[in-house]
Amino acid sequence: MKFIGKNVRELRELNGLSRKELATKLNVTEQAIWQYENNKTIPNVAIFSQLAHIFNVRTQYFFKNIDIDHYITSSEHVAYRADDRDSRKKTKFELQYLNFVDYYINYFESFLKVPQNNFVNLQRQVDKIVNKTIKRQHIISVVAEISRSFFNIQDNRKLMYNLENAGIYILERKSLEHSIDAYSTLTDNGRPFIILGTERKSAVRRTFDLAHELGHLLLHKNIDMELLDKKEYQQIEREANDFAAQLLIPEKKFIADFQIISHPSNPLSYLQLKEKYYVSIAALELRAYRLGLLNYQQNRYFYARISKLGYKLKEPFDDQWAPIKPGRIKAMLDTVFNNRLLSPTDLSNQLYVSKQFLIDLFALKNNYFQKYEDNSSNFYSVKNNIINLF
Repeated sequence: MKFIGKNVRELRELNGLSRKELATKLNVTEQAIWQYENNKTIPNVAIFSQLAHIFNVRTQYFFKNIDIDHYITSSEHVAYRADDRDSRKKTKFELQYLNFVDYYINYFESFLKVPQNNFVNLQRQVDKIVNKTIKRQHIISVVAEISRSFFNIQDNRKLMYNLENAGIYILERKSLEHSIDAYSTLTDNGRPFIILGTERKSAVRRTFDLAHELGHLLLHKNIDMELLDKKEYQQIEREANDFAAQLLIPEKKFIADFQIISHPSNPLSYLQLKEKYYVSIAALELRAYRLGLLNYQQNRYFYARISKLGYKLKEPFDDQWAPIKPGRIKAMLDTVFNNRLLSPTDLSNQLYVSKQFLIDLFALKNNYFQKYEDNSSNFYSVKNNIINLF
C-alpha cells in the first residue's frame, strides 16, 4: 500500500487545524507536517496512530485513494453574513468541510432512490425575474412571493422541512466559528447547501437565518462574493434580510393581522404575532415600520424599550421553543441503517472512518449509532438495493 499524503491535509483542513496546530498536537515540526502532506516523508507508526486518533479514522485511511481532492464550490460562491467578512481566512476549511459532506452524502445516497431536486425549478423561475431591468426592491418582493408559493409555506415553523423536502441540504456545523451564524452555497454539481451554527440561536432567529440564506441562494448565486467591497456586501445582506422578512411576513396578511396591535411601540404588544409568524419581535416591528404602520418616534421608543427589557439577547418564548434541527440527512442515514444496507461496522471496514467521524461531520447525537449496534451481525451491504427516502 502506498501512503497518500493529501489525506492528511484534507483531514487537517476538515478539522480546522493549521499545520502548526497539528504539529503541536503531534509534537513534531511544522515542516514535518508539510513533508507528510506532500509525500516527502512517511510518518512512523506512532505518528500514524496519533493521526488516526485525532481525526477519528483508521490508519488504513491514509493509504486509501479518496476522491475528495477537489473543491465542489469556490469561496466566491460562499455567502457569509456581513459581520463575518474577517472570517474568510477560515474559508478554505469550510470548503473542505463541504467537500467531505458532499462526498459522504453521495456515498450514502448511492444506496437509495433519492427524490428529485425540485429546487432547481424555482431557481429557473427566479433567474428570469432577477435578470429583468426593474427596481431591485420589486424583484425581491416578487421572488419572495413566488418562493412562498413554491414551498407552500403555511406555517413558518415548517420552513426547515419545506426547504429540505425541495432539495436543499441543511446541516448544523458544531465547529462553525462563533462569529458565523450561517452560510450558504450552491455547489458546482447544483447541490444547494445551508450551513447553520449550533450556538446561541433561538428558534425564531434560526428560522430567519434559513430564510436569509435562501435569499442568497436565489438572488445572489451569480455574484462573486470575493470581489464585493464592504458597501456592496452590506447591500446584498440587506437584500437577503428584505427577502427573509417578505417571505416570512407577507405584506397583505401582516397588515391585516397588525390591527390587533394597540400599542405598536410596546414590544409586549407583539407576542401574539410572534407566536403566529414564528419570527422575533424585533423583526415584526421592523417589518411594520418599513410598511409605514408606525412612525419614526414610535420606532425609536420601541428600540429603547427592547434594550431596557433585555430583549436584544433573549425575547419571550425564546427559552420555551427549541430550535428545529435539520432532518434530511438524518433521514438518509436512518433509511440506510434501518434497512440494513450498511452496518456501523462497515464504516470502519469499508470507509476506514469511525462512528465518531460521521457523528462530528453531520452533527449527529453522540449515541446515534447505539440502536444499530446490537443487530449489526444481521446487516448486509448490497449497493443496488433501492429504498425511497421520502
